[in-house]
Formats: sequence, C-alpha cells, structure tokens
Amino acid sequence: MSNVFPEIRFQGQLRPSQAEAIAVVEQQLAAGQKRLHVVAPPGSGKTVLGLFLWAHHIRKPALVLSPNSAIQSQWAARTDLFHSTLTSKQLVSTETSGSALLTSLTYQSVTLPRRGDADLEADALDFWIDVLIYKEQAQDPAEAEIWINDLKVHNPDYYEKRMRVYRKAVRDDAILKGNALELLHDSSQQTLETFKQQGVGLIILDECHHLMGHWGRVLADAHDYLDQPVIIGLTATPPDEKGKRPEDIDRYNDFFGPIDYEVPIPAVVKDGYLAPYQDLAYFVRPSPEELSYVANTDDQLQLIMETLCTARVIETVSEPESLPDIETEEPPSVECAEPLQDWLLQLLTELELPSGQMVEDWTTFERRDPSLADASRLFLQHRGIPLPPHVPPLSVDLMEEDIPRLNYWAPVLDRYIRHRLRRSPSQSDQELAQQAIDQLRLLGLQITETGCQACASPVGRVIAYSRNKIKALVPILSQEIENLQENIRAVVIADFEKTSATSAEVEHLLDEEAGGAIAAFKQLVNNPPTDWLNPVLLTGSSVLVDDDIAEQLQSSAEEWLRARDIDVTLSREPFDGFDLLNGSGSQWSPRVYVEMITDLFQAGVTRCLVGTRGLLGEGWDANKINVLIDLTTVTTSMTVNQLRGRSFRLDPDQPEKVANNWDVVCIAPEFTKGLDDYERFNKKHCRLFGVTDDGLIEKGVGHVHAAFTELKPEGLEESVQLLNSDMLTRSTKRAESRQLWKIGEPYQGIPLKTIEINSASRDGAGWGFMPFQGMRSPWSAESLTKAVSRAVLESLQEAGQLSHESSLKIGARSGNYIRVFLDRASEADCELFLDAVNQVFGPVQGARYVIPRHVNQIEDTWISRLLPDLLGRFFRKTEQELAMVHAVPAALARNKRLVAIFQSRWNQHVSPGEALFAYRGAGAELVEEAQRAGFVPHSKIHEKEIFL
Repeated sequence: MSNVFPEIRFQGQLRPSQAEAIAVVEQQLAAGQKRLHVVAPPGSGKTVLGLFLWAHHIRKPALVLSPNSAIQSQWAARTDLFHSTLTSKQLVSTETSGSALLTSLTYQSVTLPRRGDADLEADALDFWIDVLIYKEQAQDPAEAEIWINDLKVHNPDYYEKRMRVYRKAVRDDAILKGNALELLHDSSQQTLETFKQQGVGLIILDECHHLMGHWGRVLADAHDYLDQPVIIGLTATPPDEKGKRPEDIDRYNDFFGPIDYEVPIPAVVKDGYLAPYQDLAYFVRPSPEELSYVANTDDQLQLIMETLCTARVIETVSEPESLPDIETEEPPSVECAEPLQDWLLQLLTELELPSGQMVEDWTTFERRDPSLADASRLFLQHRGIPLPPHVPPLSVDLMEEDIPRLNYWAPVLDRYIRHRLRRSPSQSDQELAQQAIDQLRLLGLQITETGCQACASPVGRVIAYSRNKIKALVPILSQEIENLQENIRAVVIADFEKTSATSAEVEHLLDEEAGGAIAAFKQLVNNPPTDWLNPVLLTGSSVLVDDDIAEQLQSSAEEWLRARDIDVTLSREPFDGFDLLNGSGSQWSPRVYVEMITDLFQAGVTRCLVGTRGLLGEGWDANKINVLIDLTTVTTSMTVNQLRGRSFRLDPDQPEKVANNWDVVCIAPEFTKGLDDYERFNKKHCRLFGVTDDGLIEKGVGHVHAAFTELKPEGLEESVQLLNSDMLTRSTKRAESRQLWKIGEPYQGIPLKTIEINSASRDGAGWGFMPFQGMRSPWSAESLTKAVSRAVLESLQEAGQLSHESSLKIGARSGNYIRVFLDRASEADCELFLDAVNQVFGPVQGARYVIPRHVNQIEDTWISRLLPDLLGRFFRKTEQELAMVHAVPAALARNKRLVAIFQSRWNQHVSPGEALFAYRGAGAELVEEAQRAGFVPHSKIHEKEIFL
C-alpha cells in the first residue's frame, strides 16, 4: 500500500457534540498528545467521530477493536459516509489480512491466549498443588498430586473446570509481569505482526471500558510492539472499578489518561440527535407466599437478639417459613457466660475495646470504634438499660422507624460474636456464635474473621425475582398499547433466561424460570392484552415465538435468510401458546438470529422482544424501541447506561418519538430486607439524568418522581397505588415530556449543582407575614427561600467572594420543595453559594454567628371586623415576633466586616435583626432559648445535579 494517505472526505454534517469533541482532540494532537479518551452515550455518534478523526486528522492506516462482532460490523458499515477514490475493499476490512486502510476487528482476535502449552499446564498444576497445601488439604506435593491425578481419572469434568481456573491465574500472573505477547495464540501474534508491518498509526478502542482486565493487559504491551500509534479510547461510560485488581485500574488510568471530552446524554437529546425519554417506575408487593417467607425470616432478627440476650442456643428450623413463634415457643436453654447486654455494659463501664485493650476516656473509645460507640448506646437505651455515668447518652429518636433494625444492631452483633462468643472456651458459646452467623446470613449480614459486611440474602433474591414483578408487565404494556397502538415497539430485558442457581432456602418459592426472560415471555403470551404484541423471546440457543405469528414469522425469516445467502433451514416445534423456532446449518448462531429477529421487530412482524441483557445489550441496535422495561438487578453505571441506551435512538419514521423506560420494583418496607429492590432502583438512577416536572434535567432518582427524593419507605408503601396510577398517566403524556426537554433551545451544556429545600418546620412555626413596613403578604416556602438565597448571594458578591455575573434561579417542585441554584456561575461559585444557603437553612449547632428572623402576626380588631375587608385591613393589629434563629454562613462569619455585610442584606430581604456571636453572651442565650422553644430550622435539604 502506498505511503501517501489518500483523500477521504466526510459527506455528512457533524453534530455539535462531535464538532466540540473534535476541536478538543485537535488541541490535544497539536500538543503532542497521543492517547485520547472520549466518553459519549450510545447513539451519540462515536463511530462517526472516530472515523472523522482518522480520515481528516490522523490520516494513517488504522485498526479498530471492538468487544463483539456486531460493533465490529458497524464500524465497517459507517465508512459509507466517507467518499474516497479507493475501492471498498481497499478502504475497509473486517479480516486480519491488513490489506485495507482501516481494519475493524474484535478484541478477541488480537488477545487470544495460547492453549495447551506444556509450560502453562505444568505451571497451572504446580499452582493447584500449592493451593491444596496452603489450605491444608494435602501435607506435601506428592499427596496433592495423587489426589489431583485421581480426580483427573474419575471426575474429568471437574478436573478440567479447576484447571481452567489455575491456567487463567498463571496466565494473568505472567501477563502482569510483562509477558503478555509471549502467551498469545499464534493467530493473535501473527495478526499483530501484520499490523506492525503495515505501519498502523492509529488504534481506536471502542467500548474501551472492557480493557480493565485481560484485553487491557495484552493491548498495553501490543501498543509498544506496534511502535506506539495514536490511541483513541471511546466508551459510553467509564469502567466500574469494583472488584478489579489495583494493577489493572492503574494500567487503565495510565493508558488512557483523564477523559479529554465527555458528551452528556442531555446535550445530545437537546441537540435533537437522541430521542427524549421518560423514566418511569411501577411498584408491586411480594405474593402472599413470598410475604409469608419474608415475614418469618424477618422474625429471625428478633429471635437472634433475644437469644443472645438470654444466653440460649438458637433453635434452628428446616424451613424458614415455619420459624417458631418467639412469643410462645422458647428455644432450649443453654447457659452462656455473659449475655449480650451485660457484655456491652461491661465494655462501656470499663472502656474496654472488644479486642481487649483498655482506653483512658470515652472520647478515645468513641474515636477508636465509632460505630460500636453509637450502636451500643442505642441498643442499651432502647432496652431501658442505664448507661455508665461517664458515657454520654444518644437520642433514641435518632432511630428512624424506616431504617431496618439490623442496620443499627450490626456493629453490636458483629463485635459480640467475633470477640466474645468465638473466643470463648465454652463449646456452647462457639455453637451459639455459628448458629447466629448462619441465621444472619439469611438476613443479608455476613460476619467474617475481620468484620461484617452485606451479602446476598435469600430474602433479597425472593424480592428481586418476585412473581408479581413479572405480572406487572401486563398493566404496563396494556397502557402502552393504548398509548401507541400499532406503533408500539417494546423490549423487556431480564438478567437471565432463567434464574439458574436457585438457593435451597427459596427453591419452594422460586422455580428455575422465576424472574427470568422465559417467565416474562410466558406471562405476555398467556394474557390477551399483551398477547396482541405477538412477543418473541431471544435466548442464547433458540427463539420462542408467539403461536399467533409463528407461521408468518418463519416465512419472513426464511425470506430474510435467502436475501443474505445464509444457508439455514428453519423448523418449528409447538408448545402451549408459543412455538420453538429451530435452525439447522453451520451458519445458525445467536449473531444471525438476533439480527434477523431484530429486523423483523423493526418491520412490525413482532411488536415486543423479550431477552437478556447479554443478548440485547452492548452493540445491539433497534431504533424503533419506544418502550423499555428493565427487570434486571444490575446497578453499575456502565451496564445501566448500556441498557437505557437501547431506547434513545431516533426513529426516522416517528420524528416525535419519546421513549418510556420502566423499572419494576418490588417492596415490603416492613421487613428487614424488604427494600433491597428499592435500593437497587435508587442506585440505577443515581448517575442517570432525566427531565423533571419543572423542566430541568436532573441526575438521580428525583427525576423519576419528586416524591422519591424524600418519601420514607413506610410512605412509599402507602403511596404505591397512587404512584403507579401517576406513572401510568405520565406514560400517556409523551408530547408534554418532549416539550419539557426543550429540544433545540440554547443550553449551557454543563452539569450544575443545586439544592432542594423544604423549610416547613416540625411544629409549623416560622410562618407569618413579611416583617417590613407596608407589607401585607405572608411568607410562602418559595418567597422565603428566594429572600434568604438573595441575601446570601448579594452578601457573597459584596464580600468579593462571588462573581456579579451569577444569577439566582428559584423553582417550586412538588412536595413543598424549592429548588435553588446559580446560573452562569463557575463550579466553585456554585458550591460556595449552595453551601452557604444550606447552612442558613440547616442546624445552628456549631455556628459562629446567628441571626434572628422575625415575622409579623396580624390579627383582626373589633374595628377591622366591622369594616369591609378593603378598609378593615388598615385597622388590624400587627405584632412582630421571633420566628426562627438561623446560622450565619461560615464564609460570611469569619470577621465582623463580613458579618455586617450579611446582616445588612438579611435586614433588607428577610427580616430586621442583629447578628450575634453564638459562643457566649446574648448570642449563646438566643441559641439556647431558640432550641428550647423549637425556633431553629429543621429543613429537609437535598443536594442534586442538574443539566442546563
């Protein structure tokens, strides 16, 4: 191939976000940067962006690597947007020959490890032997080798399964030491050699978040082998570092460096290149059988606590649903040296840490083990046991009813079991410890040698895969059918085809299909409203088709296969309500039938696809999706973004498309683990942006519904019917949602911090009329918040701490919340301002200066009552009284000059009053009086992130 790079021109028009990204990359390239890192959501044009940089800026032979063949093909297909004098084969290839200017391959093609290597086998075997000796399963290598050889003969499947584990461990260890390329398969080594000879000058790594493991280790070495070409890393979301090796995390961060440019999803929606969307949720309760199991398991906590406090061995039961009634059945009694509460009281009396070390004072004890210090006091006070004189009490009011008791008692149980029972010489104590550990695992608390941690619980599994979550598909999709009629294209995504490994504790409740894609498919085909959708299920090995369209779909599929010259013979096997579509022939594979069924879905042969996040996840594209129902339990931002990105694509046939993305959430707030699914729902949305009822784009669960910001779990249960009704109604308002997105209007383009304040006090105090001459208007939540925020903003500006270009924005939200933020302000200015407002509406404890807020109280007199209202108001009696005492923000309380500035602005906008030093004298007396009378703020404040 000629060394002269040919002329290649982009024939389309760049999107604003693409143009901005290219401008940033141009600067980086001009500065000599050769590793570029761009984050952009699915559908935002990452492929075109990469190709444009290759054709117009880097202009060298390029290698594109992707995680699967679907994405690999997309890169080759997108080159049709570029004009060149080269033939298509000279321009782009998906083969490893290196004959084209741009080659698109999968990561596997250049990172395939060597198989069957004698040295690798020997090293893996040695590693296995070492593990057996280390874990005291063998006394010496000879004994370990005899056991392994016997296993190889009598249980070869298990032998090979374990050998794969140890081969991988040995290979990873070698790669980490810098021997990555030596351990590659010959084909991968030859592929790299081909591109070295070609002189590849650019490597584009698509979905580069996958490079936190083996692929990343190999490519780090391959980059050096290929003489360090320019690297462009593209991804929809940075990788999840949880569970990854520190070496892999460091390598990834060093390899790509910081993110050079990030395209927020709201920007692409507002520019009109992704479809606007609504995030909706539907709530269900567990079935009666599931609730019975959850309730009986929940009784375990009370049983454990009472047992440990009365020194009895826990009575175990064969089935959790048949737990004894703890009020009527007494477990058999076995003496224990010190019941839990006695042990705790002794620790606090003697200030002895659970490890046995004595400390001098309470402050040291609290500092050394703060969680135990709080939990032990709450535990003893909750049981009415007086604390030692030197131990300050805690308010039992801190124990909010909606927080499960296990969250409070975990430190107490952990320390007692590990440091008292396990270390006891008494066999009964040790037995009690093990029984408590086993029972706590059912509740999702695992006590290990080094502490306690959350773990998967059978209760959480029952909630996550509740039968009623599958049943919720019917009302959701029935409403969406009514909304969209023939235009509906719905996708239901589950974790797995089946729930697979069902634990013994819940096998009577969860069969192998519970919560899986197969169960969802059967629910749809067996209910007339949703059977109208003619659902199709895509599994890892076959296709299930609604029997209503089985013959039509087979005919359409055969036509699709013939048009592409794919040699596959289709057949059907009938079942109850659906047919199994089988394919025979060497070309029949998930890649083929997923693409085939997707095209038939796009054409409307089926209006609903059901599948798993593995099949319908990364790289899968169907731009007609307008309803997505997420039944998965994933919470990592990487996976959640990939799933949600399926529905954002523009549909040329429906230019006004708005996608509804649904979560189905099962709750039982009255039980210890009954909110696991709700917590997953919150985690899913913690990094997602969505449009709110006041037309702002907000990150977090509050964009789904304002109530989720504040709603307590017990209130959640009471509000389920209302919330579901509201969500179904909102699903009909796609046009209104589209207007809230303000597509095409100017926007700032950066995320901003905001706070939401509900300043209503517990006893209703703090309201009244504005305390200024001639003012006859009462304060409202919005007017008060605006006045206080204005006083803070102008004070900070006058003090020279904030730019005068910033403007205050106030907006009312449902639930009596008022949103406060700064427009046209830097990130530092926003943070300073919001912290100051937060402090004014927050607790006064620790404030250096405080300032009173007065209100006018207006009462009728005998004259005002006689006169018409218009005249009578001039004769009403007005009295000014103290409403609240607020903290002066720390940024304005450093010296008297700053305090005077704040006092002046406060007097101008909020109330007359003098700012007082709170540590002594009149200020200290004012704070004490206000706290006693309840005249201190109890505002509920939430910090959020919005996109303008």
